[in-house]
Amino acid sequence: MILRPASVLLLGLAACAHATLDGSDLERVQHPAFVSRVADEAGPQVSVYRSDSARASKLGDTSPEAADKKLEESLRPALTRFEAAERLRSHVHAAIQTEKPWSQAVPPSQVASALETLLVQEVPSPPPDYSRLRPLGADSVVEFVIEEYGVRTEKGVPQTWVRGKGRMFRLGDGGEIWSSGFAGNSTEVGLPPLDPAALATDPRPFHEQMVAVLDSVSVRLAKQLSPTNRAGGAPTPPGTGELKSPTDEQTPLEKEIQKSKSNPPPDATSPTEVPVDSSSKKKQPKQSAPPPDATSPTEEPVDSKKK
Repeated sequence: MILRPASVLLLGLAACAHATLDGSDLERVQHPAFVSRVADEAGPQVSVYRSDSARASKLGDTSPEAADKKLEESLRPALTRFEAAERLRSHVHAAIQTEKPWSQAVPPSQVASALETLLVQEVPSPPPDYSRLRPLGADSVVEFVIEEYGVRTEKGVPQTWVRGKGRMFRLGDGGEIWSSGFAGNSTEVGLPPLDPAALATDPRPFHEQMVAVLDSVSVRLAKQLSPTNRAGGAPTPPGTGELKSPTDEQTPLEKEIQKSKSNPPPDATSPTEVPVDSSSKKKQPKQSAPPPDATSPTEEPVDSKKK
């Protein structure tokens, strides 16, 4: 009884501890690399029946611990480690990518290829070796780590939740210029309570709610990465100054995007313009007779008297 309040207090202090990103530090960043990963024991963690005596009383001979463990196994395939990490990374970057230095970030395909371990689902996974990002031109790293996620009961309401931390540091000296804890749950997003019994056979609602919770967290993290006390940071055209992937290392999606940029589609009419009837352009008046001299320069003139 004495240790529990103390542990809660320590967790609260850890969640509140953060270093605000200063505009002056951000102005010195040229090519950041975004990285997101999931801790080995992050989840899914389930504490539904252990946290709700009313539900536990309906389990019969099954213990609350065993029921929670069984639900964990049912939820595990619903959200892969890679999907959870990539969802967080991509949505944070998408919210800020029109401003420097985020518009000049190292392409995610290059980051994933250099670190390798980001695409590995096995546990335990080794920590990323961020020195591998230097040859790509990266001078800093924005890292998100999902430390815990799953389903729990809060005041009798089953909800999805996530907790983790983010930081930004320079690759040159390892100096940290931003750090923050993050947390979110389905109740604060306005989603309905989950049905634990139904999740055992259909885990899709868990996946849908986790996606919504991660997106909500992404919005808050994007705001922290957009300080107002900056000398620059004005919006830049998409792609301006960003590091490009070499052609032979581009993913199929990147190649398709690059192809569409260099070869615009045939119909480039903007929504406010009236389409032009192409058939009216191509119609030419019929000639009643050929021109007087249609002989090409390499042919001899034809003598009409010899016909």
